[in-house]
Amino acid sequence: MISVAGWTTPTRSVGMATYLFAATSCGIAWVRSGPVPRRRRLALFLAALEVGLFLDMVFNGRWLLHDLLEKEAIARNLYVQRVGPQLAALGLLGAAAAATIGLVLRTLRGRAGVSVAVCGVILSLSCWCAEVISLHAVDTVFHSTVNGIMLVSLIWVAGSLMTGLGILWDLRAPYAAMSSAANRAHTPSSSLTDS
Repeated sequence: MISVAGWTTPTRSVGMATYLFAATSCGIAWVRSGPVPRRRRLALFLAALEVGLFLDMVFNGRWLLHDLLEKEAIARNLYVQRVGPQLAALGLLGAAAAATIGLVLRTLRGRAGVSVAVCGVILSLSCWCAEVISLHAVDTVFHSTVNGIMLVSLIWVAGSLMTGLGILWDLRAPYAAMSSAANRAHTPSSSLTDS
């Protein structure tokens, strides 16, 4: 039997907590989105991605995939030649992430909360891919620790906070707009003749 203390590390606990927060926030947005199908679908999609990242953190899926790819490279005598393909994969990953973020910001212009949420998911998924690619220099930075917690967890926290808070911000946006319009309707206009 595996004890819970041996199963969880501080870094893994941070990852599970942050992805659970983002998934919960997206779930709340999905439930409270009301009759707006686009908003509901997006919240559900983001919730599913965040649940996937949470489960990956629980079961260490990215490292299982990494180990599988490593064993395959060793079996084919390609392991010593891995640096070039890893650099190319990281370059493509960075370019794809940047292009996708640019597309998101252009497409979702005027919806800041959703833009932040989607960019947070892109950050999280890019980090996941970088961990699977596992270039030694990147791993050295990611796995450096501060007070027993790996630096990669800062990326997990940033991405999850962006997603969770962004989707909740978008959920609140219609109510804030209605409240602002109501306040403008009830505010008497000032006149110079009244003074």
